[in-house]
Amino acid sequence: MRILRVLLVVCAATAAQSALADDQSKLAAIRAACADDAQKLCAGVQPGGGRIVACLKEHKEQLSNGCRQAAGLPPLNPSSSPAPGAPGASSAPGASPAPATNVSGAAASSPAPSSSSVAAPGVSPANSPAKPAPATNAAPATVASPTAGEKFVEQVIADTEHGGMRAATIHVPEKWRFESKIEWHYDRIEVPLIFSSQAENPDNAEAYFQYPLLRAEIVDVAPQYRQYASTNKNKPGDHLPTGAIWAAPMPPMQALAKFIQLTRPNAANFKWIGQQDLPDLAKALKMDPWPNDHGVAIKVGYDLNGQPVEEAFFGVYYISKQGTDAVSLGQLSMAAGSLQQTNWGFRALQSMRAPAGTLDKRMPMFCFVAKSFYVNPEWVRLSKAINDKMMADYNQKMKQGWDQLRAAQAIMEQTMKQQAAFQANFDKQEEAFRNSGGVDDSFLRDGGARSASDHFDDLIRGVDTVNDPSTGGTTQLSNLGQYHFTDGFGNYRTSDDPNYTPEKAGEVGSWTQMSAAP
Repeated sequence: MRILRVLLVVCAATAAQSALADDQSKLAAIRAACADDAQKLCAGVQPGGGRIVACLKEHKEQLSNGCRQAAGLPPLNPSSSPAPGAPGASSAPGASPAPATNVSGAAASSPAPSSSSVAAPGVSPANSPAKPAPATNAAPATVASPTAGEKFVEQVIADTEHGGMRAATIHVPEKWRFESKIEWHYDRIEVPLIFSSQAENPDNAEAYFQYPLLRAEIVDVAPQYRQYASTNKNKPGDHLPTGAIWAAPMPPMQALAKFIQLTRPNAANFKWIGQQDLPDLAKALKMDPWPNDHGVAIKVGYDLNGQPVEEAFFGVYYISKQGTDAVSLGQLSMAAGSLQQTNWGFRALQSMRAPAGTLDKRMPMFCFVAKSFYVNPEWVRLSKAINDKMMADYNQKMKQGWDQLRAAQAIMEQTMKQQAAFQANFDKQEEAFRNSGGVDDSFLRDGGARSASDHFDDLIRGVDTVNDPSTGGTTQLSNLGQYHFTDGFGNYRTSDDPNYTPEKAGEVGSWTQMSAAP
């Protein structure tokens, strides 16, 4: 099998033929010769730390011939790469492609072992991106193509839910169709933002795709708590309310292969072509580190509209695992690590497609597209503020939940104390009954006295047996009140207030307080 060229090498070759020299004398010459270029191309870049030089490297195809000569680069070909300010070049700060901030591109692997490798979009040495130009109504600026005669146009990715704010920009071939989507889901604490884009060549099968963040998770519950866990109702592939997918973690290559199968489910004559591990892909792309970053890529082939095509998929895999802290709430407790949540997935997912046999040749163009992706720092700050607010609201709800649990626990403890007091009283009455010498049935006969069992019966039924002067016998009234009254005509009043009398409460008639029957 023909060995595929490694894309990182291809992209590196197209990205920079030679670097700007680092010695002080040449830097001074470069500063003098490139002052105008820096003002036009890197106006938004903060000086210091080599950032201006890095910016000029990133825009080497737009440098003036004087600057290129000082940097040791060959003269610019006016027919294919206009100088800054010339027709076809962008003179607005930030209008030119900025270094990728979260685009992954690199070689990948197929599910089965393969000797083929897949090239990935490379990223030039650490560059600090310039601030993007403000959105305007003017036609998109075009820049020189990395291949002769091809022009690129800047496409703005707008956040329509926030006033059409410019979220990011990307440069794609001038004739290509482009569309993007940004969706906010404020009820999904883990995946509130969904972003995707695609650019397609109307003349053939060439296309470039960016996919949303893939977030999956699973929770392992200690055996003694599994009967209480709602997570055991989730099935693999279920979408959770947090925005994540319920799924056990897979190895990076297997996970990317699964993503490809789900993304291209009905591809005709599908086949796996090549694969490659790219463990340092996230670092090469200058992405913020995530736990256990690992880049992978897979190249596949299939038929599209009856014609064979090849497509290379790239992604940065991540995985982390964390257990819960110990929890103690009254008599309830849970040891640390009783719940173990594993978060994993892919970020910077993207793919490049071309007619079969042309993908390797067109990789310089795809590298240029991938490198041109630039995120607006103002939009990044907005996104962070939204995420921070969502997290604060979530934590507040969690606190309220714990407060409610503590209140419920306090009520439960009070109820248990009342039950204990009732049981103690019950035990006391039972002991009195046992010490009474047996069952006294004299109450069945005239003039009989009440026994201990009578009092116990009153307690169980929630009544007091009191002397009733109106009948000369006894009457049973609710024991919810300690003080009982009668007017001698079969009317009764009960209260817990020692100062209460029916007369004070506005009752008519003469009322007598009733005494407890012996």
